[in-house]
Amino acid sequence: MQPENRFSLSEPMKTFILILSGLILAGAMLTSCAKKEESATDLVSFPLKGEVISIDTIKLRVTIAHEEIPDYMAAMTMPFKVKDAELLNGIEPGDSVNGTLAVSRTGSWLAVLNEFGNGAPPSTLRAGEIEMQRMLKPGDILPDVPLVDQEGRPFRFSDLRDKALAVTFVYTRCPLPEFCILMSNNFARIQKTLSADHTIDGQWHLVTISFDPRFDPPRVMKGYGRSYGADFSRWSFVTDADTAGRNILKIADGLGLVYEDDEGATISHNLRTVLVGKDGKIVEIIKDNEWKAEDVGGKMMGIAKAE
Repeated sequence: MQPENRFSLSEPMKTFILILSGLILAGAMLTSCAKKEESATDLVSFPLKGEVISIDTIKLRVTIAHEEIPDYMAAMTMPFKVKDAELLNGIEPGDSVNGTLAVSRTGSWLAVLNEFGNGAPPSTLRAGEIEMQRMLKPGDILPDVPLVDQEGRPFRFSDLRDKALAVTFVYTRCPLPEFCILMSNNFARIQKTLSADHTIDGQWHLVTISFDPRFDPPRVMKGYGRSYGADFSRWSFVTDADTAGRNILKIADGLGLVYEDDEGATISHNLRTVLVGKDGKIVEIIKDNEWKAEDVGGKMMGIAKAE
């Protein structure tokens, strides 16, 4: 058996975590009699420059193919939230923009967004905009592809039949708090809730799958799981033995999960969380990050108690 390596972060992530740790420590030294909105001392900000890919004025999101953000994020394409709808006024797909990305302990958003050049809308499909040919739906069996868990052991969904499952997808280097970090925090809360109900012991299981097998082998997934307090008998951290990720892609395609590898840097991706019944059939596919741990935990409890 080879010695276990410690889970490690990239240098930009280390820098960002040190910054946030300092902010958290400073915040802990302050007292307040009432809850307040996050102040400037809770935030770090980064300059952002890139090309607008798409705009969602309903959800107040703009997808930007941006340049590298030094000490934080590699060049990539991803959606950003805006809190002020007026920031989107006059912005069109194809425009060149610059702005300020604000990141707190719990979220991120564009605090400033300015257009400085007009261009034709992008002609190529970007991450999050690819239409899948065959989409899985509730009632379908989740593809039982061969994977490996955090111990390097073979893993298949069929091995967990007769258990209620919640499955989500992450990659361990993801830097934004409302993407992979939020999914893992939510699963940690679900684990705590379900573990407290001993009437469903052995009737549920959580599965976190990395779509970045080249950088997330079993030893890294194990370290990542430990960082979220995982009980590995109830929560598996799974990756693909095929470093090209061909097995995971068979699941991702059916769920509309899209991710774009930026040559070993940050990955642009959307989100999917799947609830699966004891018969291996999909119960629900959640397509965003707006779900609450207590709601999904309650659904999992219902599935686990069902005959």
